[in-house]
Amino acid sequence: MNEDVRFSVVIPVYQALDTLERCVASWLGQSRSDLELILVDDGSTDGSGDKCEELAGGDSRIRVIHQTNAGVSAARNAGIGAARGEFLLFTDSDDYVEPVYLEKMASAQRLEDSDLVLCGFHHLYDGTDIRKVPELSGTWAMEAFAEPFLSLYEKSYLNMPWNKLFRREWLGKFDTDLSLGEDLLFNLEYLRRCRKITVVPEALCFYIQEEQKTTLSSRKREDRLELAKMVCRETEHFYEERWKTRPDGRIFTRYMNEILDECEKLPTDRSLSLKEKREYIHMCAGDSWVRQRGKEACLSLPDYRILWFFLKRDMPRTVYALCVLRRAVVTIVHEMRRRRQR
Repeated sequence: MNEDVRFSVVIPVYQALDTLERCVASWLGQSRSDLELILVDDGSTDGSGDKCEELAGGDSRIRVIHQTNAGVSAARNAGIGAARGEFLLFTDSDDYVEPVYLEKMASAQRLEDSDLVLCGFHHLYDGTDIRKVPELSGTWAMEAFAEPFLSLYEKSYLNMPWNKLFRREWLGKFDTDLSLGEDLLFNLEYLRRCRKITVVPEALCFYIQEEQKTTLSSRKREDRLELAKMVCRETEHFYEERWKTRPDGRIFTRYMNEILDECEKLPTDRSLSLKEKREYIHMCAGDSWVRQRGKEACLSLPDYRILWFFLKRDMPRTVYALCVLRRAVVTIVHEMRRRRQR
């Protein structure tokens, strides 16, 4: 093993020709250099694989793996298997990081000998920068992490792998059979091994999310909700197993958010008729968990609370009309944000 490599960065690459160079440059420009980049080309057909080789030719810290297209989880697993550093980080090829990202994450780990370090991020949504910074900060022994866990879970800081620093030897594998929740389940499995967790209250990486272009059939949406239910069940089980008590409604709230998210996406889905969209909302209203556990949800966003008021009364026409109105408002707000940031 190269003694200069303490940190391995795994970057899955698929059809990322337009963004890969920016991502890699953000890592090569870090304030410390004891790292390696592992670019895993997941069967790209747009020239991304050749770009990986070109970038590797310009810096000895870059290694490239080429594989047949198998998905982001398989690409991350390949990177984990090839990594040589004591610690490991992930970045997606369309995202990038601050120049001091590694320095601040590594310093936080070294200060407390933490097993997991996580930070906030910039959520670049359709051209607007929304800073996500944890409201809490510090280091906790796992025994005292029950309340911070719920707080971080509620605000979506625990789900992803790309705002975290891990001990490489403790890492498991991503479940390649899942299309939802695999990142969270990977993190939960890692947390089972942790003794100390540190939260850095800064936005140190950039997560890019363009306007959702894909559409899902009703069947696919139902499948997603079943996966969301499984993830919720596994997370509650993890919490009860680790801290010997039932969690409050913040874990279940994520499931309710999935339900309401899918409803809110309906106005832009041209693959479904108006009748099919209303039928989907009616199906959500009849979901067993929605009926039996809906009152547990701690819905903080006003639009979610309003939608829930009418969803639990099984009023699909009203719910859909509100989703259309919300979509119009969101479009206006994002345009105003873009103009202010220009």
